[in-house]
Amino acid sequence: MAAVTTPTVRGRRLARELRRLREHTHLTRVDASRRLGWHRSKLSRIEDAATRPTKADVTELLQLYGVEPDRHDAILQLTEDAWQRGWWTAYQDVFSGSYVMLEDQAPVIKAFDGKVIPGLLQTPDYARTLIRGVRAVEGDALDELVAARMHRKSILSREEPPALHYVIGEGAFRNVVGDDLMLKQISQVWDYAVRHDFLTVQVLPFSAGEPYGFEGSYTLFEFPEDDGLDVGHAENLLGEWYAESADQIDKIRVAFARVSDAAMTPDESIEWLAALAQ
Repeated sequence: MAAVTTPTVRGRRLARELRRLREHTHLTRVDASRRLGWHRSKLSRIEDAATRPTKADVTELLQLYGVEPDRHDAILQLTEDAWQRGWWTAYQDVFSGSYVMLEDQAPVIKAFDGKVIPGLLQTPDYARTLIRGVRAVEGDALDELVAARMHRKSILSREEPPALHYVIGEGAFRNVVGDDLMLKQISQVWDYAVRHDFLTVQVLPFSAGEPYGFEGSYTLFEFPEDDGLDVGHAENLLGEWYAESADQIDKIRVAFARVSDAAMTPDESIEWLAALAQ
């Protein structure tokens, strides 16, 4: 899987639009670069969202492609907005990769984790214990990591939060991270699932075996109104991996559908969580 190099979703949207406009004129990248007097790698990097184009660059492209002047302002505004950073820049020393940016901007998020409660559903104490064990940090560094993870949850209180669909393995709820701590964590997942219409939680029980898609944890960030912008994410001991190609996205989508089909229904999951908490 290729690493996501675009700084924002808007940057990827701009790159896709510029590529689409060029293809509409039946110009190749080589032809367009030659007419503009650019090195062809410059246009490739712009269309691959690997570099930030200037407004002058975009204006030249729009004129070459014969785009009507009344459309220029919207595309130039997108150019200006494309690399603006969000709240997560305050935690640049904490967050790596594009995960938090995608989480902040995706209208639909689907994720599976067989061993850990997803970050947006974690209590501070659960997050602290988990981070301490995984990253072996203490003191101010640990406090900063926990604060950053809790800040991510602000998307849950938005006027229009993303549609969240989590499939969580039973093992994530059975792992003994601390008796009182786990009781509060399980109760919070139950409470979130009951109170938030935009949140769907399914528990994948041990009795389901290991359906296709059970291997590892992964997240699918979907952009229903922007075809081709969906991104998949997976993480392991060696680092983060992102998937953007149609084949990779389809594989993640099928895997998630399989574990979702094998899991308890949302209503059954809520009842199961309530019983476990008691």
